[in-house]
Amino acid sequence: MLQGKEYVPLLKTGVAEIGAYRSLFPDVRDLTFPIFNMRPWPNASHFQFTLSKTIEASAGFPFGLALDVDRRGRSSNLAAQQEFDALFVPDGGYSAYYNLVESVPEAVPVLIDASCPLVMGQQLANAAALDRGLIIYQGRGLPGSIWNMISQIGEMPHDTVVVIDAGWSRDYLSQEAWILPIAEQIIGALPTAEFVVMSSSFPDSFSHIVGHSEENATERRLFWVVRQRFQQADITYGDWGSTRVSTGGGGGGIPSRVDVPSIGSWHIFRADPKNDLGFCEMAWDAQHHPCFSVLPDSWGKEMIQITDDEGSGITSRPTATQVRINLHMTIQSGAASVPPTDEIPYED
Repeated sequence: MLQGKEYVPLLKTGVAEIGAYRSLFPDVRDLTFPIFNMRPWPNASHFQFTLSKTIEASAGFPFGLALDVDRRGRSSNLAAQQEFDALFVPDGGYSAYYNLVESVPEAVPVLIDASCPLVMGQQLANAAALDRGLIIYQGRGLPGSIWNMISQIGEMPHDTVVVIDAGWSRDYLSQEAWILPIAEQIIGALPTAEFVVMSSSFPDSFSHIVGHSEENATERRLFWVVRQRFQQADITYGDWGSTRVSTGGGGGGIPSRVDVPSIGSWHIFRADPKNDLGFCEMAWDAQHHPCFSVLPDSWGKEMIQITDDEGSGITSRPTATQVRINLHMTIQSGAASVPPTDEIPYED
């Protein structure tokens, strides 16, 4: 399934994430296999809107279609939430979910739950009938029963990919301590499968930054530790696309900020809260820092370059987030990043 792919981002189907992926140049998408954690689109009446946005962003490239369990059972009067929740009904091995996947030719199913052997067996049969492969996700904080049950069942559907996700943390040692024994168990149970090792370390606080700061990223470090330990395994690099767990917004104004990713860090350009001159000033600072000159061509780079005081480029925090994610995915894919000749840069 991952032959020819260099990078697996795990993305929520939010406006920034979908926009960032939609704006990737074609050669970047060709080297990337995203897994979308589907959730109802903000204020959309029906869940189909999320699906349509994701299909548009994928532009015919394959992707994993997962369900964002954090959005299950939310209180909402919109049909989109009820339609989303219905996908979690386990009848027939989550037949409603697999029917949805079947309706999207580019989509690959992601195992929903492994707590019940009967339902899991039905899911595996559903995945085998689809014949598009199967993604098995083992995240930090989830029950360890997935790998144990897999080892008991034995044969997996053709093209099985196992994602081992150490989750988000700024504590690298805790991520490494969790992932090494889990990886040993899963790789031992499925030695011929393809594996993805991912994590996230995007900072959760920027209050200490005024001007420029380089913040360390540990996703690549964790990947290489696992890869060196299990050299015979087929392991691909993954991460959260330069995002982290959702947190509630704080009070007061948030200073303008432009983030420039690199392969192993983020360069943060943050305005002085007492004298915020806007995104144009931060974009100017970013463009005149050495980190900017080595960025590959991308929609995100173009957006920083055209940012001004007249409404071009980065004008809001959501756009700044979209720019960072787009740049991050471009860099992590390792693509030459050749601009398309027939597309207009995407703005939502």
